[in-house]
Amino acid sequence: MITPRFKLNQDEKSLTVEIRAPYCSLRELQVEVDENVFLFFCKPYFLRLFLPGKLVENDNYKSSFDSDTGEFTFTYDKAEYGENFEDLDLITKFLVNKVETSYEDRKVLVIDNEATLINNEELSQGFGFALMGHKNFVAVSSEFSEVFEIDPNEVDLKSRKKLRIQYEQGKFDMEHYLADFIDNEEILGLIKEKSPWEGLNDDITFTNKELDFLKDLPNIEYKLSDTQIKYVFNGLIDILFSYCYDARTTSFEPTSESGWTIAKLAATFCWLDVFESPKEVLISAFRRSVTYPLYRNYDLCLAILKDLKDILKLNEKYVIKCLIQIYYIFLGGDCCRYILNNLFIKDYIIYIMNWDKIKWREFVKDVDGISIEKEELGLNLSEIEQNYSLESKMENLTISLAESGESDDSSSESSEDIDSSSSDSESSTETEDN
Repeated sequence: MITPRFKLNQDEKSLTVEIRAPYCSLRELQVEVDENVFLFFCKPYFLRLFLPGKLVENDNYKSSFDSDTGEFTFTYDKAEYGENFEDLDLITKFLVNKVETSYEDRKVLVIDNEATLINNEELSQGFGFALMGHKNFVAVSSEFSEVFEIDPNEVDLKSRKKLRIQYEQGKFDMEHYLADFIDNEEILGLIKEKSPWEGLNDDITFTNKELDFLKDLPNIEYKLSDTQIKYVFNGLIDILFSYCYDARTTSFEPTSESGWTIAKLAATFCWLDVFESPKEVLISAFRRSVTYPLYRNYDLCLAILKDLKDILKLNEKYVIKCLIQIYYIFLGGDCCRYILNNLFIKDYIIYIMNWDKIKWREFVKDVDGISIEKEELGLNLSEIEQNYSLESKMENLTISLAESGESDDSSSESSEDIDSSSSDSESSTETEDN
């Protein structure tokens, strides 16, 4: 059966369900409401929703069908007048429930009666969203070797971080960084561009394409440990920073290189690394941004950090919109980066719909107060810039002195010519007198 595209709208009195089901068989239409459960069946479409509040089917019930668009509209009164049904835009969370439960120190993921046990000790060898992946990475790493820098089954979390920092240190190109520091007119133009997130309000709606994506996701409730939540929040900052870098450096229009940029800058993706704090995340993001991509400039990183903070000030729906865009970038790119959708992006989107909003907003406040200094990157950026400035001053001074010396020589030669001319004139006068 096909899950149709649908929307949910409300006012104080009622809830309206809009369903797009073209080419359906109206003779088999079946619609039912049982308190908080809404059921729609019209072959080949099937939709069952678990709503956040109760409905009643009374004389105010309304329904309509537009044969041109194939859209159904159903309106029901709320059982409790004035009740607000939260997060109606996050449609995935109202689909058939698939629940994760806890058992002592293990995590039991229950999906269609199949259980996966996750021991806390396994996190050190885990990968993907909340480090919940543990098996079969050998096949993944061999097929997607251009995406990942390490095999997590061979390199634990502590070693990944150490190796990553060493590798970044070796890849940092001082000459490239200095070139972007000296000749930065194009970069300054990128920095000055206004982002689409600046001044944006929370009145955000999903497009039809985004709704089609959300309706096909499974509805999973993740019961994560505090450690996993920390890794998930910090990883999301890493992903969004790389997304913001790509957006600003492409004038906010993705290119064929966007997949490479996002995957490469986020150590969460290519190193399967995790972070203990948002400060650590942003240091990594800055380091990688002045090491790998086309534009390697500290001031550009500061502009991107502002973009990130602008996005975080918006509600979770906009974060989901960004992740959906990343999903399609990976899906349409080369190098099989779509694997990152399965390991991270889908889970992040599903998790955001049901996460603890209070914890997230507290985390965002922490991020908003963070600043990153050049010295914290461990790449000697200040020394590189200062040495260049000193060399430039010395070079300018040498040129100035050289030019000054040529002027003095010229003046001396002119003086000698004048003296010589004067002497010749005097000698000629004496000859004439004689």
